[in-house]
Amino acid sequence: MLRNSLLVLVALLVGTYSYLRFIGIEPQDRRPGTHLAGEPAPLPADLATLAEPMEVHLETYPWYGIPFAVTTVIGYEAGQLFVPSLYEAVMPFPGTKYWNRVVQADPRVRLRADGKLYEFEIYPIEDDAEFSRAFAALGEKYPFWRDQVRVARTEARYALLKLVPRS
Repeated sequence: MLRNSLLVLVALLVGTYSYLRFIGIEPQDRRPGTHLAGEPAPLPADLATLAEPMEVHLETYPWYGIPFAVTTVIGYEAGQLFVPSLYEAVMPFPGTKYWNRVVQADPRVRLRADGKLYEFEIYPIEDDAEFSRAFAALGEKYPFWRDQVRVARTEARYALLKLVPRS
């Protein structure tokens, strides 16, 4: 009896892991997901095309092997793609966001834009000039970020991150 129960439990765990790892749950709005569906694609010559959608998805790789995906906005400026991460209070990166802790440990991400998947690494922006460029790129596209211009960087409840093509 106990052996049968253990076999059923193991089968359920393996099935759940397989589903989450390979089929996945799509992220939607503020709800995270797992494995992103889409067609892998080479990076376009002009990265600005990846910033055209109003929202994109990022797939991260936690230590336990099931991808963790989020929905985010994206900006572009002078050959560089940027994404933000909003926090509940002023705090340094990685803040309270699970996906920030994941990319701090493993910077590999997949970006999904318009149904295609692109390979990147992601890093928090530390340089003040680069932070200003990222902020301006987001402010040019989104009203929320235009309104944030009045917030001093030391009082900001967000981190800005840059996407670097993975080689």
